[in-house]
Amino acid sequence: MTSNDDTMLSKTITFLRFPLIVAVVLIHTSLHKVTINGDLLVSEEQFPIYALLWHIVSDELACIAVPLFFFMSGFLFFYHTDFSLRAYGQKLKTRARTLLVPYLFWNIMVLFLYFLTQQFLSSMTSGKNKLITDYGWMDWVNIFWSHSEGKPICYQFWFIRDLMVVILLSPILHVFIRRCKVFSVLILGVLWSFGLWMEVPGFSSTAFFFFSFGAWFSINRRNFTVDFLPMRWNAAFLYLALVVLSTWVWRNNLMDTDYIHKTGIVVGLIAIVSWTARGVSTDRLPVSKFLAGSSFFVYAYHGMPLALLVKYWVKLLAPMNEWTMIAGYLCASVSIVGIGVGGYALVRRYFPTLTALVTGGR
Repeated sequence: MTSNDDTMLSKTITFLRFPLIVAVVLIHTSLHKVTINGDLLVSEEQFPIYALLWHIVSDELACIAVPLFFFMSGFLFFYHTDFSLRAYGQKLKTRARTLLVPYLFWNIMVLFLYFLTQQFLSSMTSGKNKLITDYGWMDWVNIFWSHSEGKPICYQFWFIRDLMVVILLSPILHVFIRRCKVFSVLILGVLWSFGLWMEVPGFSSTAFFFFSFGAWFSINRRNFTVDFLPMRWNAAFLYLALVVLSTWVWRNNLMDTDYIHKTGIVVGLIAIVSWTARGVSTDRLPVSKFLAGSSFFVYAYHGMPLALLVKYWVKLLAPMNEWTMIAGYLCASVSIVGIGVGGYALVRRYFPTLTALVTGGR
């Protein structure tokens, strides 16, 4: 690995952090799923133009974000490391600061906000969740693991939860990848693609496959940006074809598109990484360390504010039409990201120690 290759790798990972978080926000911006007091206010069948836009952007393009984060996490976990029990212990200590502490903080913060919402904005709640004042001991435990739909109360932090689990099991994965070589990744990829996995909260096939995929490159001392770069044209054209095919099949409700969709995620991952690497290596894509640094804060804070903003939009502008749906989708996403970046700038300036704590030192 040359110094130029190392630089391209570092810049690619840094650049991708922020747009991938924007993609996560887009995934969670769904006006057609707004429920207040148990009533679904609108459905995607009412607004086919909005539904098509949301499917292409959030359900096809943006869905690469989480797998790519797992991929980069797996790569960085083993990067430039001769893995041993001592190295494993040191990495666990580091991840306790960068993952566990923010995980506990943000779940507790969302719990507090849930309580305030239930007490003072009960008219805006979905009506699906149990009152915090009625919680039993299992409810308190599940706040941090499986509060609703297999996710913690800060629902986007399922990624952090699953990442911590796969990191705890990293010695097993390391042996598996060493012994089975590239077949280890292929086996996990097949299990993920065909859903041959017992989906238990915290043990998602997405986490195990993509973390191991990234780890394979580090363990074998390979630079994935260098390996992916020659594939960029073929990957881009194939990915666009898969998105069109998946969307056409979805639109016409012809069959289950899951395997097409998952193939598109892998191909899209290669396409995004390779074209980003090309852009940063030629200085056509400027790398902003500030935006990269703000990404975790935007990711951590956006869940509840986004849900409330979307609910108010749908409630205040009812009855909705295609254009208010599309405008809400775009405006809510942009507003939440913009507020998050601005909030990060303020807290980093005036409360640097607290910012470092709640973002894991990022």
